[in-house]
Amino acid sequence: MRPVRSILGPVANTRAGHRAQREVATALGSARAVEAFDRPSWLYRSRGRVPRAELQFRAARQVSEADVALCRRLVDAYALAEADAPVLSGIWSQEVFQDRHRDLVLTLRSRDAAVLAERLASMFRSHFVLGMALGSMGLKQSGLSARLSRLYTLNRVVALAESQGAARIENPEQGSVGLAFTDGVESLVARTEAALGVSLDFPEIGAAHGIQLAGRLIPLEAPDQIYGAARLRDAIQTYLADRQALRVVEIGGGYGAMAYWILGMIDLQYVIVDLPVANVLQGYFLAQALGASEVSFYGEAPARVAIAPTHALSTVRLPFDVLANKDSMPEIPEAAVLDYLTWARAGCNGIFYSYNQEAAAIVDGTPQTVVPDVLAEVGGFVRLRRDPSWLRRGYAEEIYRVQG
Repeated sequence: MRPVRSILGPVANTRAGHRAQREVATALGSARAVEAFDRPSWLYRSRGRVPRAELQFRAARQVSEADVALCRRLVDAYALAEADAPVLSGIWSQEVFQDRHRDLVLTLRSRDAAVLAERLASMFRSHFVLGMALGSMGLKQSGLSARLSRLYTLNRVVALAESQGAARIENPEQGSVGLAFTDGVESLVARTEAALGVSLDFPEIGAAHGIQLAGRLIPLEAPDQIYGAARLRDAIQTYLADRQALRVVEIGGGYGAMAYWILGMIDLQYVIVDLPVANVLQGYFLAQALGASEVSFYGEAPARVAIAPTHALSTVRLPFDVLANKDSMPEIPEAAVLDYLTWARAGCNGIFYSYNQEAAAIVDGTPQTVVPDVLAEVGGFVRLRRDPSWLRRGYAEEIYRVQG
Protein backbone atom coordinates (compact mmCIF):
# COMPACT_ATOMS: atom_id res chain seq x y z
CA MET A 1 0.00 0.00 0.00
CA ARG A 2 1.40 3.39 -0.99
CA PRO A 3 2.26 5.91 1.77
CA VAL A 4 -0.39 8.59 2.37
CA ARG A 5 2.01 11.42 1.46
CA SER A 6 2.77 9.88 -1.95
CA ILE A 7 -0.95 9.48 -2.63
CA LEU A 8 -1.61 13.19 -1.97
CA GLY A 9 1.43 14.52 -3.79
CA PRO A 10 2.44 18.23 -3.43
CA VAL A 11 -0.67 19.13 -1.42
CA ALA A 12 0.63 16.97 1.46
CA ASN A 13 2.72 19.83 2.88
CA THR A 14 -0.19 22.29 3.19
CA ARG A 15 -2.54 22.66 6.17
CA ALA A 16 -5.35 21.16 4.10
CA GLY A 17 -2.93 18.45 3.07
CA HIS A 18 -2.16 17.57 6.68
CA ARG A 19 -5.90 17.29 7.39
CA ALA A 20 -6.34 15.17 4.28
CA GLN A 21 -3.46 12.93 5.37
CA ARG A 22 -5.23 12.23 8.66
CA GLU A 23 -8.52 11.52 6.87
CA VAL A 24 -6.90 9.22 4.31
CA ALA A 25 -4.91 7.43 7.02
CA THR A 26 -8.13 6.87 9.00
CA ALA A 27 -9.87 5.50 5.91
CA LEU A 28 -6.94 3.21 5.10
CA GLY A 29 -6.80 2.05 8.71
CA SER A 30 -10.51 1.18 8.62
CA ALA A 31 -10.07 -0.66 5.32
CA ARG A 32 -7.22 -2.71 6.78
CA ALA A 33 -9.27 -3.42 9.88
CA VAL A 34 -12.15 -4.75 7.76
CA GLU A 35 -9.72 -6.86 5.73
CA ALA A 36 -8.17 -8.34 8.88
CA PHE A 37 -11.48 -9.05 10.65
CA ASP A 38 -11.82 -12.83 10.83
CA ARG A 39 -15.60 -13.00 11.32
CA PRO A 40 -16.79 -11.13 8.22
CA SER A 41 -20.38 -12.31 8.66
CA TRP A 42 -20.53 -10.16 11.80
CA LEU A 43 -20.18 -7.10 9.57
CA TYR A 44 -23.33 -7.80 7.55
CA ARG A 45 -25.33 -10.53 9.32
CA SER A 46 -24.90 -9.63 12.98
CA ARG A 47 -28.19 -7.79 13.63
CA GLY A 48 -30.06 -9.53 16.41
CA ARG A 49 -27.33 -12.14 16.85
CA VAL A 50 -24.25 -10.20 17.99
CA PRO A 51 -24.96 -7.72 20.81
CA ARG A 52 -24.10 -4.05 20.50
CA ALA A 53 -21.44 -3.62 23.16
CA GLU A 54 -21.37 -0.08 24.53
CA LEU A 55 -18.15 1.82 25.12
CA GLN A 56 -17.27 2.85 28.65
CA PHE A 57 -14.72 5.46 29.68
CA ARG A 58 -13.66 5.30 33.29
CA ALA A 59 -12.73 8.51 35.06
CA ALA A 60 -9.27 8.94 36.50
CA ARG A 61 -9.09 8.32 40.23
CA GLN A 62 -8.09 11.18 42.48
CA VAL A 63 -4.37 11.05 43.21
CA SER A 64 -3.53 10.03 46.78
CA GLU A 65 -0.41 10.35 48.92
CA ALA A 66 0.21 6.65 48.33
CA ASP A 67 0.17 7.28 44.57
CA VAL A 68 2.73 10.07 44.94
CA ALA A 69 4.91 7.87 47.14
CA LEU A 70 4.78 5.13 44.48
CA CYS A 71 5.77 7.66 41.83
CA ARG A 72 8.75 8.79 43.89
CA ARG A 73 10.02 5.23 43.71
CA LEU A 74 9.41 5.15 39.97
CA VAL A 75 11.26 8.45 39.49
CA ASP A 76 14.26 7.17 41.44
CA ALA A 77 14.35 3.87 39.54
CA TYR A 78 14.06 5.65 36.18
CA ALA A 79 16.89 8.06 37.01
CA LEU A 80 19.12 5.14 38.00
CA ALA A 81 18.25 3.20 34.85
CA GLU A 82 18.59 6.16 32.49
CA ALA A 83 22.03 7.00 33.83
CA ASP A 84 23.59 3.97 32.15
CA ALA A 85 21.01 3.08 29.48
CA PRO A 86 22.30 2.49 25.93
CA VAL A 87 21.04 4.39 22.88
CA LEU A 88 17.89 2.86 21.44
CA SER A 89 17.63 1.38 17.95
CA GLY A 90 15.05 -0.42 15.83
CA ILE A 91 11.34 0.43 15.92
CA TRP A 92 11.72 1.66 19.50
CA SER A 93 14.46 4.00 18.29
CA GLN A 94 15.25 7.38 19.72
CA GLU A 95 12.98 9.00 17.12
CA VAL A 96 9.91 6.90 17.99
CA PHE A 97 10.82 7.04 21.66
CA GLN A 98 10.85 10.83 21.57
CA ASP A 99 7.60 10.97 19.57
CA ARG A 100 5.55 8.84 21.96
CA HIS A 101 7.28 9.28 25.27
CA ARG A 102 8.87 12.72 25.21
CA ASP A 103 6.37 14.34 27.61
CA LEU A 104 6.51 11.41 30.01
CA VAL A 105 10.31 11.39 29.96
CA LEU A 106 10.43 15.13 30.65
CA THR A 107 8.13 14.59 33.64
CA LEU A 108 10.38 11.81 34.92
CA ARG A 109 13.48 13.93 34.49
CA SER A 110 11.85 16.79 36.39
CA ARG A 111 11.57 14.37 39.35
CA ASP A 112 8.13 15.78 40.19
CA ALA A 113 6.36 12.74 41.60
CA ALA A 114 3.04 14.56 42.04
CA VAL A 115 2.88 15.53 38.36
CA LEU A 116 3.88 12.01 37.34
CA ALA A 117 1.08 10.60 39.52
CA GLU A 118 -1.44 12.87 37.79
CA ARG A 119 -0.26 11.77 34.35
CA LEU A 120 -0.26 8.06 35.16
CA ALA A 121 -3.72 8.31 36.73
CA SER A 122 -5.03 8.65 33.16
CA MET A 123 -2.34 6.66 31.36
CA PHE A 124 -4.82 4.75 29.19
CA ARG A 125 -6.02 8.01 27.63
CA SER A 126 -2.49 9.07 26.71
CA HIS A 127 -0.30 8.72 23.63
CA PHE A 128 2.54 7.15 25.62
CA VAL A 129 0.77 3.78 25.86
CA LEU A 130 0.27 3.52 22.09
CA GLY A 131 1.69 0.23 20.87
CA MET A 132 0.74 -1.32 24.22
CA ALA A 133 -2.92 -0.24 24.37
CA LEU A 134 -5.36 1.81 22.29
CA GLY A 135 -4.59 4.88 24.41
CA SER A 136 -5.49 8.28 23.00
CA MET A 137 -6.57 6.72 19.68
CA GLY A 138 -9.63 5.31 21.42
CA LEU A 139 -10.79 8.82 22.34
CA LYS A 140 -11.00 9.92 18.70
CA GLN A 141 -13.01 7.07 17.26
CA SER A 142 -16.38 7.61 15.65
CA GLY A 143 -18.56 6.02 12.99
CA LEU A 144 -17.03 3.00 11.28
CA SER A 145 -13.80 3.03 13.32
CA ALA A 146 -15.75 2.98 16.60
CA ARG A 147 -17.97 0.15 15.39
CA LEU A 148 -14.96 -1.85 14.23
CA SER A 149 -13.20 -1.31 17.56
CA ARG A 150 -16.25 -2.61 19.44
CA LEU A 151 -16.58 -5.61 17.13
CA TYR A 152 -12.86 -6.39 17.33
CA THR A 153 -13.01 -6.42 21.13
CA LEU A 154 -16.19 -8.52 21.16
CA ASN A 155 -14.63 -10.90 18.64
CA ARG A 156 -11.62 -11.35 20.91
CA VAL A 157 -13.85 -12.05 23.91
CA VAL A 158 -15.63 -14.77 21.91
CA ALA A 159 -12.33 -16.20 20.64
CA LEU A 160 -11.03 -16.27 24.22
CA ALA A 161 -14.14 -18.19 25.29
CA GLU A 162 -13.73 -20.58 22.35
CA SER A 163 -10.08 -21.19 23.24
CA GLN A 164 -11.10 -22.26 26.74
CA GLY A 165 -14.01 -24.45 25.64
CA ALA A 166 -16.43 -21.97 27.22
CA ALA A 167 -18.19 -21.42 23.88
CA ARG A 168 -18.72 -23.55 20.79
CA ILE A 169 -16.70 -22.49 17.75
CA GLU A 170 -18.54 -20.64 14.99
CA ASN A 171 -18.39 -22.43 11.66
CA PRO A 172 -18.95 -20.26 8.58
CA GLU A 173 -19.50 -23.40 6.48
CA GLN A 174 -22.63 -24.02 8.56
CA GLY A 175 -23.72 -20.38 8.58
CA SER A 176 -22.96 -19.83 12.28
CA VAL A 177 -23.22 -16.22 13.45
CA GLY A 178 -23.07 -15.14 17.08
CA LEU A 179 -23.20 -18.74 18.34
CA ALA A 180 -21.46 -17.79 21.61
CA PHE A 181 -24.32 -15.43 22.53
CA THR A 182 -27.10 -18.03 22.31
CA ASP A 183 -27.56 -18.05 26.10
CA GLY A 184 -26.83 -14.34 26.54
CA VAL A 185 -23.79 -12.20 27.25
CA GLU A 186 -23.91 -12.78 31.01
CA SER A 187 -23.74 -16.54 30.52
CA LEU A 188 -20.82 -16.22 28.08
CA VAL A 189 -18.85 -14.06 30.50
CA ALA A 190 -19.59 -16.34 33.46
CA ARG A 191 -18.51 -19.48 31.58
CA THR A 192 -15.33 -17.83 30.35
CA GLU A 193 -14.37 -16.59 33.81
CA ALA A 194 -15.05 -20.02 35.31
CA ALA A 195 -12.79 -21.65 32.71
CA LEU A 196 -9.99 -19.13 33.24
CA GLY A 197 -10.24 -18.77 37.00
CA VAL A 198 -10.07 -14.95 36.80
CA SER A 199 -12.47 -12.07 36.21
CA LEU A 200 -12.48 -10.39 32.80
CA ASP A 201 -13.02 -7.00 34.44
CA PHE A 202 -10.09 -4.64 33.94
CA PRO A 203 -8.64 -3.18 37.17
CA GLU A 204 -9.56 0.39 38.18
CA ILE A 205 -6.27 1.87 37.00
CA GLY A 206 -5.29 4.59 34.55
CA ALA A 207 -8.76 5.72 33.37
CA ALA A 208 -9.10 2.73 31.04
CA HIS A 209 -11.72 2.47 28.32
CA GLY A 210 -13.27 -0.39 26.39
CA ILE A 211 -16.54 -2.23 25.88
CA GLN A 212 -18.94 -2.96 28.73
CA LEU A 213 -20.03 -6.60 29.00
CA ALA A 214 -22.00 -8.03 31.92
CA GLY A 215 -20.71 -5.23 34.14
CA ARG A 216 -17.06 -5.79 33.12
CA LEU A 217 -14.86 -3.25 31.38
CA ILE A 218 -12.88 -4.94 28.61
CA PRO A 219 -10.30 -2.85 26.70
CA LEU A 220 -9.41 -3.87 23.14
CA GLU A 221 -6.08 -5.48 24.08
CA ALA A 222 -7.23 -7.19 27.30
CA PRO A 223 -8.63 -10.48 25.90
CA ASP A 224 -5.36 -11.12 24.07
CA GLN A 225 -3.36 -10.45 27.24
CA ILE A 226 -5.61 -12.79 29.24
CA TYR A 227 -5.28 -15.39 26.51
CA GLY A 228 -1.48 -15.14 26.53
CA ALA A 229 -1.47 -15.54 30.30
CA ALA A 230 -3.74 -18.60 30.11
CA ARG A 231 -1.61 -20.22 27.42
CA LEU A 232 1.56 -19.52 29.39
CA ARG A 233 -0.06 -21.03 32.49
CA ASP A 234 -1.05 -24.12 30.49
CA ALA A 235 2.51 -24.51 29.19
CA ILE A 236 3.89 -24.28 32.72
CA GLN A 237 1.42 -26.84 34.05
CA THR A 238 2.11 -29.20 31.14
CA TYR A 239 5.90 -29.07 30.96
CA LEU A 240 6.96 -27.95 34.45
CA ALA A 241 4.32 -29.57 36.64
CA ASP A 242 6.89 -31.09 38.99
CA ARG A 243 8.55 -27.77 39.91
CA GLN A 244 7.93 -25.55 42.93
CA ALA A 245 8.51 -21.81 43.39
CA LEU A 246 8.58 -21.17 39.64
CA ARG A 247 10.27 -18.06 38.27
CA VAL A 248 9.26 -16.40 34.98
CA VAL A 249 11.27 -13.79 33.07
CA GLU A 250 9.32 -11.84 30.45
CA ILE A 251 11.27 -9.87 27.86
CA GLY A 252 9.23 -6.82 26.89
CA GLY A 253 6.16 -6.64 29.09
CA GLY A 254 3.92 -3.97 27.55
CA TYR A 255 2.33 -2.19 30.51
CA GLY A 256 2.41 -5.39 32.60
CA ALA A 257 -0.94 -6.89 31.56
CA MET A 258 0.11 -10.50 30.88
CA ALA A 259 1.99 -10.54 34.17
CA TYR A 260 -1.08 -9.24 36.01
CA TRP A 261 -3.42 -11.84 34.57
CA ILE A 262 -1.18 -14.87 35.03
CA LEU A 263 -0.42 -13.89 38.61
CA GLY A 264 -4.16 -14.17 39.20
CA MET A 265 -4.12 -17.71 37.81
CA ILE A 266 -0.98 -19.26 39.32
CA ASP A 267 1.54 -18.45 42.05
CA LEU A 268 4.83 -17.31 40.50
CA GLN A 269 7.89 -15.14 40.94
CA TYR A 270 7.88 -12.79 37.95
CA VAL A 271 10.52 -10.55 36.37
CA ILE A 272 9.90 -8.09 33.51
CA VAL A 273 12.87 -6.84 31.49
CA ASP A 274 12.14 -3.82 29.28
CA LEU A 275 13.16 -0.27 28.38
CA PRO A 276 13.38 2.13 31.34
CA VAL A 277 10.37 4.22 30.26
CA ALA A 278 8.29 1.05 29.78
CA ASN A 279 9.40 -0.03 33.27
CA VAL A 280 7.63 3.05 34.63
CA LEU A 281 4.30 2.05 33.08
CA GLN A 282 4.73 -1.58 34.17
CA GLY A 283 5.73 -0.58 37.66
CA TYR A 284 2.81 1.79 38.11
CA PHE A 285 0.19 -0.60 36.69
CA LEU A 286 1.35 -3.68 38.60
CA ALA A 287 1.97 -1.85 41.88
CA GLN A 288 -1.54 -0.39 41.71
CA ALA A 289 -3.06 -3.75 40.74
CA LEU A 290 -1.13 -6.04 43.11
CA GLY A 291 -0.02 -3.70 45.90
CA ALA A 292 3.05 -1.47 46.12
CA SER A 293 4.96 -3.92 48.33
CA GLU A 294 4.50 -6.75 45.80
CA VAL A 295 6.52 -4.99 43.08
CA SER A 296 10.16 -3.89 43.12
CA PHE A 297 11.91 -1.46 40.78
CA TYR A 298 15.49 -1.07 39.59
CA GLY A 299 17.81 -0.49 42.55
CA GLU A 300 15.41 -2.06 45.07
CA ALA A 301 15.48 -5.47 46.77
CA PRO A 302 13.58 -7.99 44.59
CA ALA A 303 9.91 -8.54 45.41
CA ARG A 304 7.44 -11.11 44.06
CA VAL A 305 7.37 -9.06 40.85
CA ALA A 306 10.62 -7.35 39.83
CA ILE A 307 10.90 -4.73 37.07
CA ALA A 308 14.33 -4.31 35.46
CA PRO A 309 15.77 -2.31 32.53
CA THR A 310 17.08 -4.15 29.50
CA HIS A 311 20.73 -3.36 30.23
CA ALA A 312 20.53 -4.87 33.73
CA LEU A 313 20.23 -8.57 32.95
CA SER A 314 22.97 -9.17 35.50
CA THR A 315 20.47 -8.27 38.25
CA VAL A 316 18.18 -11.18 37.29
CA ARG A 317 18.77 -14.15 39.57
CA LEU A 318 19.74 -17.32 37.69
CA PRO A 319 18.62 -19.91 36.89
CA PHE A 320 14.95 -19.26 36.13
CA ASP A 321 12.27 -21.63 34.85
CA VAL A 322 10.41 -19.81 32.08
CA LEU A 323 11.33 -17.25 29.44
CA ALA A 324 8.31 -15.49 27.90
CA ASN A 325 7.89 -13.03 25.07
CA LYS A 326 4.62 -11.78 23.65
CA ASP A 327 4.33 -9.50 20.64
CA SER A 328 7.61 -7.64 21.04
CA MET A 329 10.66 -9.53 19.75
CA PRO A 330 9.80 -8.73 16.10
CA GLU A 331 10.17 -5.03 17.04
CA ILE A 332 13.52 -5.54 18.75
CA PRO A 333 16.69 -5.38 16.62
CA GLU A 334 17.81 -8.88 15.70
CA ALA A 335 21.21 -8.43 17.37
CA ALA A 336 19.49 -7.59 20.66
CA VAL A 337 17.15 -10.60 20.37
CA LEU A 338 20.21 -12.75 19.70
CA ASP A 339 21.79 -11.44 22.92
CA TYR A 340 18.61 -12.08 24.94
CA LEU A 341 18.24 -15.63 23.69
CA THR A 342 21.93 -16.42 24.16
CA TRP A 343 21.63 -15.16 27.74
CA ALA A 344 18.45 -17.20 28.27
CA ARG A 345 20.00 -20.36 26.83
CA ALA A 346 22.50 -20.27 29.70
CA GLY A 347 20.15 -18.94 32.40
CA CYS A 348 16.82 -20.70 31.79
CA ASN A 349 16.50 -24.37 32.74
CA GLY A 350 12.91 -24.83 31.59
CA ILE A 351 10.85 -23.55 28.65
CA PHE A 352 10.51 -20.53 26.35
CA TYR A 353 6.98 -19.33 25.45
CA SER A 354 6.89 -17.15 22.32
CA TYR A 355 3.71 -15.48 21.00
CA ASN A 356 4.69 -13.35 18.00
CA GLN A 357 4.03 -12.49 14.37
CA GLU A 358 6.53 -13.50 11.68
CA ALA A 359 5.76 -11.09 8.82
CA ALA A 360 9.34 -9.72 8.71
CA ALA A 361 7.88 -6.39 7.58
CA ILE A 362 10.44 -3.83 6.43
CA VAL A 363 10.81 -0.94 8.90
CA ASP A 364 13.33 1.82 8.12
CA GLY A 365 14.93 -0.48 5.55
CA THR A 366 15.35 -3.42 7.95
CA PRO A 367 13.10 -6.50 8.23
CA GLN A 368 11.51 -7.19 11.59
CA THR A 369 12.99 -10.03 13.61
CA VAL A 370 11.62 -13.55 13.12
CA VAL A 371 11.94 -15.45 16.40
CA PRO A 372 12.39 -19.02 15.04
CA ASP A 373 15.18 -17.81 12.74
CA VAL A 374 17.12 -16.32 15.65
CA LEU A 375 16.52 -19.41 17.79
CA ALA A 376 17.99 -21.58 15.03
CA GLU A 377 21.09 -19.38 15.05
CA VAL A 378 21.46 -19.47 18.84
CA GLY A 379 20.87 -23.21 19.19
CA GLY A 380 19.89 -25.02 22.38
CA PHE A 381 16.11 -24.50 21.96
CA VAL A 382 14.00 -27.54 21.01
CA ARG A 383 10.50 -26.80 19.75
CA LEU A 384 7.77 -28.69 21.59
CA ARG A 385 4.70 -27.03 20.01
CA ARG A 386 3.81 -24.57 17.26
CA ASP A 387 0.20 -23.37 16.96
CA PRO A 388 -1.68 -20.46 15.40
CA SER A 389 -3.21 -18.04 17.90
CA TRP A 390 -6.91 -18.39 18.64
CA LEU A 391 -7.20 -14.60 18.95
CA ARG A 392 -4.85 -13.01 16.41
CA ARG A 393 -4.63 -14.18 12.84
CA GLY A 394 -1.02 -14.25 11.67
CA TYR A 395 0.44 -14.86 15.15
CA ALA A 396 2.31 -18.05 16.08
CA GLU A 397 2.49 -19.53 19.57
CA GLU A 398 5.54 -21.64 20.18
CA ILE A 399 6.89 -23.52 23.17
CA TYR A 400 10.56 -24.55 23.30
CA ARG A 401 12.50 -26.57 25.81
CA VAL A 402 15.75 -24.84 26.72
CA GLN A 403 18.64 -27.29 26.69
CA GLY A 404 21.46 -24.82 27.26
